[in-house]
Amino acid sequence: MAAERSPAPSDAIAIDTSLRRQDHRGMLALSDSQLRVVWAATDRLLVEKRGVFLGRLVAQLQLRGSRFTTADLEDVVRSALRGLIQQPAA
Repeated sequence: MAAERSPAPSDAIAIDTSLRRQDHRGMLALSDSQLRVVWAATDRLLVEKRGVFLGRLVAQLQLRGSRFTTADLEDVVRSALRGLIQQPAA
């Protein structure tokens, strides 16, 4: 039995954009650098809010179409984070 190959760091990462569908129509492919942007944003959130953030992120990216730049992704991340990050008390 052959060992399963682990993905190389340069492989594109896909995020399932559908909570119910298991087909490939609802997938977004992210480069390594784009995935790092998403990870950095989720690290700033409480665990309970990460699902809301990812749902917003996916919805906004789908509105932009299948081709988006890292700058587009960063804009969407900022928009999706609005209201989810607790600001420290002054």
